Amino acid sequence: MQPIIKVDKHFIEPEYNIVKAIKSYGDELGKVTNVRADHTDWHLHHKDRTFDPFINKFHEIYPKHIIKELWGCNYRRGDYAEAHNHHGFELAFVWFVDTCDRCSPLVFPDTPHLWMPPVHSFIPKRGTLLVFGGLDTHYVPPHTCDHERTVLSGNVQLRSLNTEVDTEDPWH
Repeated sequence: MQPIIKVDKHFIEPEYNIVKAIKSYGDELGKVTNVRADHTDWHLHHKDRTFDPFINKFHEIYPKHIIKELWGCNYRRGDYAEAHNHHGFELAFVWFVDTCDRCSPLVFPDTPHLWMPPVHSFIPKRGTLLVFGGLDTHYVPPHTCDHERTVLSGNVQLRSLNTEVDTEDPWH
């Protein structure tokens, strides 16, 4: 039996300066994470106000949650993301800020039955926000398109019942 993976789909129009902002950071992590593409550090939301409009819209959709980590990735031909999850976080997301219909999909495999078709495979569409459980395994196959695939991703927790203050992330 195929696992049930719930993926919420929303649309947020990317502001004109988002792609330029993500690309301006280049590869800050040296392709040592599961993402083998240009990857900013984990805390864009603490150092760049360019992302505030997105963050505010995300929190309108998910008012009981808070973004704990926010990073950008830019995939070129041959780049990919290994199968991984976001253990320790309730939700994770990817927002497709600059993509085309030939860009590599986001794939949620049927992990108990890898020989079977995936549970979900999402072709990136500019402005689409996908939100899913932190334990849901996913990957991006090698990028074969000449168009760069630029995304903003993040990890999310429930807001504390006692405070609205953003506490330190225990993983970094």
